[in-house]
Amino acid sequence: MTTKFGSWLMAGGALLCFVGLCFLPAAFGADPERAMLGGGMVVIAMGVLLISGGFYVKARALGTAAPATVPVTPKRSRTKSICDQCAVEEPVIQCRVHQLHLCADCLTKHYDFRSCAYVPSTRRANLKAGAAAYSKASSG
Repeated sequence: MTTKFGSWLMAGGALLCFVGLCFLPAAFGADPERAMLGGGMVVIAMGVLLISGGFYVKARALGTAAPATVPVTPKRSRTKSICDQCAVEEPVIQCRVHQLHLCADCLTKHYDFRSCAYVPSTRRANLKAGAAAYSKASSG
């Protein structure tokens, strides 16, 4: 219904623009009439205003009728890890009890100081062993 109304507005505006253009021969004829030029300009401006209003009404109807877009979740890449719960942001901490890598937003929902043990998510398990081996090799 709204798109039909927008179409009618545009058609009416085009008709008014044509009527406004019909004023121009009277304004520039053998006996020029300056008032006809002003009147023609007003009618043309009103026609253009109706055309733009028709475009606006159709655009508003199209905006509300557009289907809702489904948010796209990023795919897990091998170089960048993502949160295990929301799968959107990069994790900052890991819950050792539940084996979950969590971002800052999901940590606030998951936080339980009585049962969970947290470590930074960027730390690897073999990092300590490698560092200990390096420190023993360099000291001896």
